[in-house]
Amino acid sequence: MSQPLKGIRVLEITNVMSGPYAGMLLADMGADVIKVEALKGDMAPAFPPLANGESISFSSLNRNKRSFAVDLKHPTGLAIVKKLAEAADVLLENNRPGALDKLGLGADALKAANPKLVYVSISGFGQTGPARRRGGINVIAEAASGVMSMYGEPDKMPMRPAIQTADLFAAMFAAYAALAGLVGAARNGEGRTADIALTEAVLAAATWEASGYLATGEVPQRVGHRHRLNAPNQLFETRLDEPAASTPAEALAGKAERHTT
Repeated sequence: MSQPLKGIRVLEITNVMSGPYAGMLLADMGADVIKVEALKGDMAPAFPPLANGESISFSSLNRNKRSFAVDLKHPTGLAIVKKLAEAADVLLENNRPGALDKLGLGADALKAANPKLVYVSISGFGQTGPARRRGGINVIAEAASGVMSMYGEPDKMPMRPAIQTADLFAAMFAAYAALAGLVGAARNGEGRTADIALTEAVLAAATWEASGYLATGEVPQRVGHRHRLNAPNQLFETRLDEPAASTPAEALAGKAERHTT
């Protein structure tokens, strides 16, 4: 059975995590993802851990893709990317708003040449509004959205999540937008543009808390390990009476022994 996005071409002009993760999701579904990197490369290859001199972080985000490096400020390099965009089904980018427009690679310019193109942008604070030009990495989005204020113990400094929640939620919304755009393009013959903001993505994931605030005006407080709505529903220290099995087979063997003695 073929993968659902086999035959779909995605042009990815991204860096670090949110854009590459979205492209990875589409590549995993069979899309032909071509990643465009600057001549100095993506920032992620410098991130540890390393295996055989290569960044595991970078490799995990860019599997199943093809890539090449190009100077977008050089006429020849820019012409190559424009040519690829004219033949692409999806363009995915996470540059600062306005950066690609200056190069002639913005949504309006590319969709004029390729009306069925689905153009998906990821940024910290969206493509419009007074904060559009602000830098918006993951931890900034978690803080600016207000979601970080709910992590941690009461009356202590908020804690950041152990994973990159804003980047990952934005990436999943971007992949979702790309898929919806592809369906629309197939049915209506016209592509769409999608504006994904890290701050909005992580806030959208806080659906119970945000809905509660909008309905009651009560700001969610930090509750530590406790559950915001249910009790008892939290972390408890417990005693382990017997060594944990290291494999499922050992667990089944131990269960069989207890039943036969």
